[in-house]
Formats: sequence, C-alpha cells, structure tokens
Amino acid sequence: MSAEEVVKAIGDLANPDDFVKLEAENTIAMSIPEQLDTIHEEIVKKEYPKQIKTSLIEILQSVKDESSIEVFAQLLHDQNKWVRRASSSALADYGDVAIPTLLELAEDKSWRARGGAVWALAKIGNPDTVDVFIKAAKDEKSFVRSGSVFGLGSIGTPEAKAALEELVENDESGYVKYNAKEFLAKFEEEDDEQ
Repeated sequence: MSAEEVVKAIGDLANPDDFVKLEAENTIAMSIPEQLDTIHEEIVKKEYPKQIKTSLIEILQSVKDESSIEVFAQLLHDQNKWVRRASSSALADYGDVAIPTLLELAEDKSWRARGGAVWALAKIGNPDTVDVFIKAAKDEKSFVRSGSVFGLGSIGTPEAKAALEELVENDESGYVKYNAKEFLAKFEEEDDEQ
C-alpha cells in the first residue's frame, strides 16, 4: 500500500458515511508496519480534526509499536483535549516502556502535557514514580494535581499517603480533596482488614 493511499484513507476517517470510515480504518491498519512512518507524520499535523486524530490514535494504540510512544508524547501538546486524553491513555497502555518519556513530559512547561503525563503514569502505577506524584501534588494546575492523587492512590506507600493527607488539608480544589479523601479511606479500610 502506498503512502498516498494511506493519506487518502486518513482523510476518509472524517467521512460521514460509516462504511467509508470503516474501509479507511481497515486500509490504515493493513498498511502497518510498512506505512507506520507516514501515519506518524500525518497524525501530528494541525489541520486534521479531532475525529481523524482520535481514530488514528486508536489504530496505533491497537498495534502498540514502541515507535508510536514519541508521537503520542507530541500529541499531549495538541490543541484538542480529546486528542490529548486519547494520547495519554495510549501512553498508559505501554506500561513501564513509556515511563522514561512520561517522566520527561511530567516536567514540561505546558500544564496540559504535564497533566497528561501524570495521568498516564497514574494509570501505570509503578511505585518507582512516587516522587513524580509527590511533586505533581504541588503543581499550580488542579488537572496535574488531580492526576497525582490517582497516582498516589494507586501506589499507596507511606510517603504517598502523607502527600494525600496534605492535599486533603491544603488543596483548594474540591475534586482533588474529595479523591484524596477517598483513597485515604480505602487505605484505612484495607489496614483494618489486615
């Protein structure tokens, strides 16, 4: 399959006809791995609407080629929140393999990229990343702090619990406080059962 055919199929992902969209998805999926670089080049282009980008993310996520990690990382800077969310979820699916990239992104100047990285790391839940969540718990943006709560809650070490307690006491976001309390209550319940 040629790069031109793949690019045409990518454009067809926005077609209102479900049959045309399905055909386009199949064409793109069948072009992998030969046209993976073409798909990577196309998905980061600004002119594509969210429905095309999220469809491509789904296709790439199902293939799970490690070369897509850097592309998903770039997409955490996309203007559309649904594209960023889908990219964050895709990165989380790679598990520990994506951690080095996510650790870099957790330091990004863009709060959206930082937040997406922290949420992906939270879904992975590797105890070695607890320091990232402790730092993110002090971020200026509640989106980043919210992700840190889920990371701290999935890890549950003593330092994670201490960070959650601090969030309950001091955070200005009701969402952050509520979820931090929920995780602390869960830990208390687990301790009682032992």
